[in-house]
Amino acid sequence: MAGSDEMAISLDFARDDGGKAWMRGVPRRIGSFYRRFCATLLLPVQSFRWPLLFSAVLGLLIFTLYASFAFRGIAAWTIGLVYISYDSLLLGFMVVSSQIAVMRQDRVRKAGPTASPRPGPRPTLTVLICARNERLVLPECLRALRAQTEPADEIIVIDDGSTDAMVEWLAAEFALTFEPMGASAMGRSAHWPALRVWRKPNSGKADSLNQGWKMARGEIVVTLDADTYVEAGALAAIRDGFVEDPTLGIAGGVLVPVCQRTAWAGFFQFFQTFEYARGFLWRLTWMQYDMLLLISGAFAAYRRTVLEAAGGFDPTSWVEDYELTHRVYRDAFDAGQRVTVKTLSGARGTTDAPAAINTFLNQRRRWFAGFIATHFKYNDMVGNGRYGAVGRYMLCLKTLDLLLPIYALAAAVVLIAILSVRHSLDIFIVKLIIAKLVFDLTLHAYSIVLYQRWLGIPLSRKLWIQSLGATLTEPFVFQIMRQLGAVFGWVAFLRRRIDWMPQRPAVAPSAATG
Repeated sequence: MAGSDEMAISLDFARDDGGKAWMRGVPRRIGSFYRRFCATLLLPVQSFRWPLLFSAVLGLLIFTLYASFAFRGIAAWTIGLVYISYDSLLLGFMVVSSQIAVMRQDRVRKAGPTASPRPGPRPTLTVLICARNERLVLPECLRALRAQTEPADEIIVIDDGSTDAMVEWLAAEFALTFEPMGASAMGRSAHWPALRVWRKPNSGKADSLNQGWKMARGEIVVTLDADTYVEAGALAAIRDGFVEDPTLGIAGGVLVPVCQRTAWAGFFQFFQTFEYARGFLWRLTWMQYDMLLLISGAFAAYRRTVLEAAGGFDPTSWVEDYELTHRVYRDAFDAGQRVTVKTLSGARGTTDAPAAINTFLNQRRRWFAGFIATHFKYNDMVGNGRYGAVGRYMLCLKTLDLLLPIYALAAAVVLIAILSVRHSLDIFIVKLIIAKLVFDLTLHAYSIVLYQRWLGIPLSRKLWIQSLGATLTEPFVFQIMRQLGAVFGWVAFLRRRIDWMPQRPAVAPSAATG
């Protein structure tokens, strides 16, 4: 595998008698250096492919930063030129690919349903809700589940050591009777037979989910955050997806962010609405190329056999849903099996999103630190054709994404520095920035059109106009905050420390019982 690849390349260099002798040891020296570097970070490097690509991206970053001091004119903003070039190419690719995917879906819709679209019995389905101090939001989450057109066969609320009287409310509302099981207890409802409540000491989300799916009886296991409210047909769409595609191992829904009423709620609601819309549309693109990696654990579904084969969620991961998708892909390719990962457009809902600066930065810091740790953990898959399009393309792009926020932030800082020192900008740079804004404005606006076509909902002129405003202002405000969150993620990753912060205040026990 990785080791044999390195040996083969070393032999190729050795056979090249016409090459210079010093070149024969270059791959070995690069691999050795990055093994020492990653050993310092306690992350083993198993192949030279990842360090070679990462070193190129890092080296280019260092050179472009050096250029801002060493050169004048256009060359002084080389880092901006590099960032704009890559970002524009990627955005163009994503929009064109999304257009192709949406057109394919339109043709399928026009063709109409097949004679027998869903043969055989419907799969059983269990919903797991891991909740800690979620008294404020859990009632609405459960109400949404009770309103499903195809209800879950089983709902397990996993109380992860709550202190806000959440379980007391559940017990009173659903007439729970608890049966002690060591330090934990299982509650069953007299009013809602499908509902069970597993009360346990705090052990974290991943471990709680592992306990939950092991006691679940459904063939499909859905993980749902307590602050996520699914639409009435969401679980039916999940069942449809798994019935129609026997290779489907992991699926996710489409979520719309909703911010609490705070001083900053309108600001974050505005920008995150379009961020989420583009993000889910991009997942459609990756899905059609069989290299979708990101499924939100706030509303995700897993075939039980896939969870069993993978061993469940990793309790040591900061992003257990994202890490599991990597592991499922790797294990499937290693075993010579096919597994698909999809976003199902019919499975929709809303989810609570950060509505304050500190909670937003904390969320993005944790997400990016988890992204870095997961990418480093699976570095042997980067550029490895053994893992299909995921290894050959997707993880190579993710390697670039490791430093992309730093490129973007540094480009802005260098531009401000040039302007403050020289009191002017080269006319080419000004024209380039204007062209970039127009390019982004056009493609972002069109992406909203594609997003609504994908979901099969009428085009909202108001939403489209708002997307223009978001595109024009995002680079100067919201995007900088996202990039800062990513930089903080690097710091947290290198420190090996993430201080978890609740997204909303817990309810005092006295208030919770009312």
